[in-house]
Amino acid sequence: MSKAFIVTSLVALSLILSCWLPYLNPGKWWLSGFAGLFFPIVLVINLVYLIYWLIQKKPYWGLSLGAVLLSCRALLLTFGHHPAGNAANSQSGDFTIMSFNSSSMGLKNYTEDPALQASIYNTLQSAAPDILCIQEFYTNSAPDHTDHLGAIQEKLHYPYRYFTRDKTKWNTWQYGIVLFSKYPILSACNIPCGHSEVGSGSSILQADIKIKEHTIRVFTAQLQSYMLRHKDYAALQGEATQAIGLAARMKNTFGKRAAQAEQLAALIKESPYPAIVCGDFNDTPVSYTYNKISPDMQDAFLQQGWGIGRTLSFLAPTLRIDYILTQSPFHVNGFSSFPHKGFEHFPIMASLSL
Repeated sequence: MSKAFIVTSLVALSLILSCWLPYLNPGKWWLSGFAGLFFPIVLVINLVYLIYWLIQKKPYWGLSLGAVLLSCRALLLTFGHHPAGNAANSQSGDFTIMSFNSSSMGLKNYTEDPALQASIYNTLQSAAPDILCIQEFYTNSAPDHTDHLGAIQEKLHYPYRYFTRDKTKWNTWQYGIVLFSKYPILSACNIPCGHSEVGSGSSILQADIKIKEHTIRVFTAQLQSYMLRHKDYAALQGEATQAIGLAARMKNTFGKRAAQAEQLAALIKESPYPAIVCGDFNDTPVSYTYNKISPDMQDAFLQQGWGIGRTLSFLAPTLRIDYILTQSPFHVNGFSSFPHKGFEHFPIMASLSL
């Protein structure tokens, strides 16, 4: 058995495992949590092998091709294939909805960044979504800080809002998830789903909204984050012991996020109204999290988007972890993302109709 055959087989097997292991609950099978993260990498390596063996006219190309064919579903979930897809705007549907992890509205080390805040407000005002869902939201009622809750409602003319207030610090510093709406919010609540140091990630926001003659239910959440810090990013390129410690933390996160995904999936199933789910899942499309939440739902990016759809501005160019998912009664008329400099997460917006 030649070395070329063994290496090509291992690369092909790695691609297959990265596609199919994520169907297993990482709370029980922790390797499945890591598998999907490597899908884009092993896909590229496998394609290189496929092209190389075709050029060399060696039969090993069949191994690579077989692995690619077995990864078709993962490919369709990862890449948008609508280069001429419509942008999201109020003219292309009944209403627009935006999801945005604001990373505490630009707050860093308890210090507000005026330039970043201005960029966030300019983006929100330019997009002007009818429904705005913000995770990792921060607001402060102290006179020397920014009351983002009131400012956004006033500047973007939202009559209705609901804020989870998952965490309060020093009486006036408040964190959580917020939903602003130009349509009446009939009822809203926050459903506990765990604990997060940043507040957002501790609950799922559920809101019933009246749009013309229809009532819809919106869920927005930030699922369990790895809570990586700068020293953790350094560990990815550092000593083996540091990397092992980081992997152990990630392993613990997999189980918590899987439980939240199952909880959210159950809430969607129980909804008496057509449901929209949006937020920061902290996981890629090739993951147990996405697989659990997305059955029988449309991914707005896949319906109208093109390319990889990156929503996280650092770590890797392949990370799409923010989503807008809709049940079948909705039609996705347009999709847009807003990859502005300085944003950790890029806002995404969809135009929808019933």
